[in-house]
Amino acid sequence: MANKLLPFIKFGIVGILNTGIDIAIFTLLTYAGIPYLLAQCISYGSGVLNSYILNRSWTFQRKEKVNQREFLKFTGVNLITLGITSGLLIILYQHAGWPMLISKLCTTAIGVVVNFIGTRLWVFTEHPKERRDHI
Repeated sequence: MANKLLPFIKFGIVGILNTGIDIAIFTLLTYAGIPYLLAQCISYGSGVLNSYILNRSWTFQRKEKVNQREFLKFTGVNLITLGITSGLLIILYQHAGWPMLISKLCTTAIGVVVNFIGTRLWVFTEHPKERRDHI
């Protein structure tokens, strides 16, 4: 049980750092007058870069060399997450009239769940050869 929970805990720690990076950059950019959707893309991308590095090496402990397929999958999961969070940001902020920070925090929470599921189940999975080596 602890072995299954540990990656989620590590993912959460990395996620807190990513979220801090994302929100800090988003806040700075929107206060500087950058349109909020552009700020969302830039800030989210900054968190994604940090996420890939830390989740690959620490959370999911991938030891082999970075490969293009894995990176493309990671990018795909994060583009899907960015699309979902951007859409929710539009709905909550622009249409529902929620405050920007509350909208951002809510969309971030939903994005974490979507991202973990995609990253855990599709990006950083063990290959069949690795599973045999662990038996």
